[in-house]
Amino acid sequence: MKPLEKWMKKENLGVLLLVGLLLLVIALPVRRNEENTGTEETDAETDQSLSAQDWQTKMENRLIQVLEQVQGVGKAEVFLTCEGTQEKVVEKDETETVYERDSRGNQTPYVSSEIYPKVTGVLVVAQGGDDPVVVQNIQEAVQVLFQVEAHKIKVMKMN
Repeated sequence: MKPLEKWMKKENLGVLLLVGLLLLVIALPVRRNEENTGTEETDAETDQSLSAQDWQTKMENRLIQVLEQVQGVGKAEVFLTCEGTQEKVVEKDETETVYERDSRGNQTPYVSSEIYPKVTGVLVVAQGGDDPVVVQNIQEAVQVLFQVEAHKIKVMKMN
């Protein structure tokens, strides 16, 4: 019992309390900002590599939404064929690339324009694909939207 009484003095209790707090602070998990910025950079690279396919899928879905609103078309499915890939044109100041900074201080090249893939063919499968008037309306809409020639657009009836 004597060793316990020795540690129970006021001076020693204060030291033990401070050591306990120090151990508690060391044991707490700490967030690292370096890891977060690294994952954001890889996410941006992944977004750029998938953007051409995402663009094509987005255009297909948007065309489906528009065509299904047209009288007589009914339910529709669309498949686009594209030539080339999406390109980003980076702004250059004579010989050096121009960069922009975000709120965290990260630098990314300034993109002055984007060139999307050229649509070379369109397949539309629609419930109203057997009606010649509906087929003509679909073909004209696709021609206007994607600047595709009429012989590169195929409209079929959905079963």
